[in-house]
Amino acid sequence: MDMDMAMATSTSDINLDNWEHYTPETTLPALVDNQGHLLTALALGLKGSTPHRWLVDLAFHEIGLNPHGHVFYHQNPPPEAKEDIDTPLSICCQTCFKLYTVYINRGDVCGGQTHHLHTKFSEDSVVSECCHCGLQITASLETPALPQSLLYRIRTARQPKVSSLTNAPFFVDTLETLIRILQGAAQPEKPGVPNSINTGSKAFTNKVSLDNDIKEFFRLTGFTFSDNRFHPPERSVATLELLSRATMQMQLLLSQEKSTALTGLTTAFQAILSRMDVANYFTYEGMKKVDLASKPQLMKERDSALGKLGCLSSMDDDLVLDALQSQIDHDVTKAHILVDALLEIQQTRKSERLDFEIVRLRSEHIVSTTELRAAYRDFEIGESGDGISTEVLIGLLRASLHTATFSNLEIIVKSRKDLELGQILESPYMPLEDIPQEDPILDMYYAQNPVGLANIGNTCYLNSLLQYIYTIKEIRETVLNMDAYVENEDDPNWKEKVIDGRTLSRQDVAEVKEIVFELKKLFTLMQTAKARSVTPSARLVELLLSTGKDGLTDASGTRNPGQFFEQQDVSETMSILMYRLNAAFQPITAEEGGSSIDRFYKLFYAKASRRASHDKKHSAGGSSQERITEDFNTLLLNVQEDTTMEELVDGYFDAGHQHPPPQSPLGSQSSSSRVHIPRDLIDSSQGNDITVTELPPILHIHLMRTQFDRIDKRSFKSNAKVSIPKRLYLDQYLESFHTGDETRVKRIRLWKEERSQHHKVLDSLLAEKKSLAMEIDHSHPTKENTPGETLYSIEEDGASEDNSTLLSSDAPEATMSVPDDRENELDALEAKKKEQLEKIERLNRRIQDEVKDLASAEYKIHAVFHHEGGVNFGHYWVYILDESSNNSSSEGPSDHEQQPRWLKYSDDVVSEVGKAQEDEVFNGLEGSTACFCVYVRNNALDVVQTIARSIA
Repeated sequence: MDMDMAMATSTSDINLDNWEHYTPETTLPALVDNQGHLLTALALGLKGSTPHRWLVDLAFHEIGLNPHGHVFYHQNPPPEAKEDIDTPLSICCQTCFKLYTVYINRGDVCGGQTHHLHTKFSEDSVVSECCHCGLQITASLETPALPQSLLYRIRTARQPKVSSLTNAPFFVDTLETLIRILQGAAQPEKPGVPNSINTGSKAFTNKVSLDNDIKEFFRLTGFTFSDNRFHPPERSVATLELLSRATMQMQLLLSQEKSTALTGLTTAFQAILSRMDVANYFTYEGMKKVDLASKPQLMKERDSALGKLGCLSSMDDDLVLDALQSQIDHDVTKAHILVDALLEIQQTRKSERLDFEIVRLRSEHIVSTTELRAAYRDFEIGESGDGISTEVLIGLLRASLHTATFSNLEIIVKSRKDLELGQILESPYMPLEDIPQEDPILDMYYAQNPVGLANIGNTCYLNSLLQYIYTIKEIRETVLNMDAYVENEDDPNWKEKVIDGRTLSRQDVAEVKEIVFELKKLFTLMQTAKARSVTPSARLVELLLSTGKDGLTDASGTRNPGQFFEQQDVSETMSILMYRLNAAFQPITAEEGGSSIDRFYKLFYAKASRRASHDKKHSAGGSSQERITEDFNTLLLNVQEDTTMEELVDGYFDAGHQHPPPQSPLGSQSSSSRVHIPRDLIDSSQGNDITVTELPPILHIHLMRTQFDRIDKRSFKSNAKVSIPKRLYLDQYLESFHTGDETRVKRIRLWKEERSQHHKVLDSLLAEKKSLAMEIDHSHPTKENTPGETLYSIEEDGASEDNSTLLSSDAPEATMSVPDDRENELDALEAKKKEQLEKIERLNRRIQDEVKDLASAEYKIHAVFHHEGGVNFGHYWVYILDESSNNSSSEGPSDHEQQPRWLKYSDDVVSEVGKAQEDEVFNGLEGSTACFCVYVRNNALDVVQTIARSIA
């Protein structure tokens, strides 16, 4: 109890994000003995480093898009000034002018060979503490005194040092003059010596030249302007600090023009180390110390093996092993990574000291990653056991212990540092009780499986969409590398772009780029997170769901009623997302007139030619036909009754499809590329069919289940079953097919027309059957029914049976009696219905046999979205096919090629669908719930990649 009390008082104000790595047995005594320094240091981060390596990490903090290491400088103190370690140190990067203020608070006498700094990095600061002595160091990122954009404008308005083409001042002269002015303003005013700057003087005009940017420069440095003179600011601590920072920034800028211009400045690394009292260190066998002011050496150190141990490449073995042991003590679960680095170092150094240490670590069951993986494989557990819960792991270890070596068990237990797991060493063959019944495959192999997405408030439809979008390689990689592809609306030469007939302004593009930024953060998590699920940012959800159809705020600020609402289905949400991606990214090509081809256009869009007939009453010479070219990116298929996907697609393309295909909002082409067909070009007697001239790699099919009951005047969701094929062939809709074998085309068309007639008869029979059922119900009320109910309404409420079960032999239990003549009528209707269904099925087989040799336009199923619930509520999930032949990253080839598998994504849970359960992919869990299907063309299967993880 006393120890618990000690822990409570030690951690009350500390956020230990990584506390799960520690156990009471190994960590608590150390924390109680050294309550302050170790505890607060570990709260910042488990990984530690020497002060010299810490400076390397600082050199790569917030480097922006320019790959460089910060080489920091600071101003030399006056010769007469005494160094005060409590005074913050201002340092500035010579390349990007990032400005930091460094604060150092020394702790107790350090018990290590050097400080072991644990660090927390954030966007605006680097905070560290030594676990040995409590020394604290903070580097806070400051706002530069002078914006980069201002300095750039000053530079471009002046001549380079080798030019004399204009009358503008030389840039070097301008810099030197402004530096002298800043330095003079920081000095005490001398009697009789004016310290204001006459902008009308010849010297100022020739060296500086007054313009708006120069005025802004003096305003930012505290000067005031009056009577054509700049007056320096009043001397104070704040203004002197401002002038000092501005001067240092200008001097570093001048050093880029003149290599000898660093008067009064010196590199800051040594000053920081001196304040930490660790200026020197022992090097390995006479090696030169790493020059932290050298950009090439910084880049080399950044990814060095010794850097993984928190050291520099030139440090001697004792320092290296001291840092190694500290890291192992603090987080043994990462020890195998440290051993990897040690082995790499030993290959170069050939050091007996390091060789001995490697042997010693192995004797303590601390091994390399390769050896750890081998230990897990000995128990038939993949990789390094990442993501497997302790309970599941114990069961797996005990199940295979008879075939595995005990030493491998010790290696695994050591790497996990788990008390409960450690008990298996004491009783390895004890029967395990209460083994979790849920499938542990996801926990065992999460590094080879997608992560789930947490539902943050009725966002299951958005989560399903994001999971699918992530599998499209071009979209995923473009978002992750957004800086190379996004619009640069700040470019003076940037031209407005047009999407769906709307001209986008710079402000529009700037707003949609925030979506891409948030999406990149999510995709990065989905790629690298060591977790079963991650959480989309609330900002991403807010941005995706807060606007109307155009994806941007309308200029009028209004929205058509019923157009889009906060809760959308998958197709509508995809509309918003794809529109914004198209708006944010540069088009691939641009056309005259402002229209553009969007970056992702070719992924989804098909090109088609529609045959449209002029109505006779509008044509003096009778009917005439013309072909109209258009494009579309989704097949919108109306689902009213049980049918097949092939039949629905036929109805979309073939004659009798009376309306132009709805322009699904997946993506965005200029409205000029789409053609609206006037009603006078539609003649039902002549037909209005579509032939496809170009097919996309990815085909979207929206099964539109929302229907409208004209009698009840309400919307309802159709639960009709749609047979979804694993492969879909579109050859028969290609223009090349229609212009080829005309006899074959005509034969297929006749069969489809005959099938259409059978469907009309079937519809009539179902309507008659429904009417008869209602008539029977009204004339013969049941004991169970309430007065307002009907047999038909009961069947509708169930919503689990198709029309074929209506008033079938299983249904009449609810009735008291049905007259024989009515029973005969029902039987006759049922027989006729079956007859029509058989004829439709025969025609379907005949059509399929006719086109089975056509496979140039073959599509393979990739994803199936499902929705369970009503029109305005319910739950979305998606099944996505993983076709990767081998997801394992273990060494050596797999024993057998992994078969394609279906994965179910339901918010934060991603699970594998077994072969026996694959029917649920196409039919749903409770009846037909499929609402959106994605097919990928067989010759373009590489456009998708279901598993895209990068686990370090």
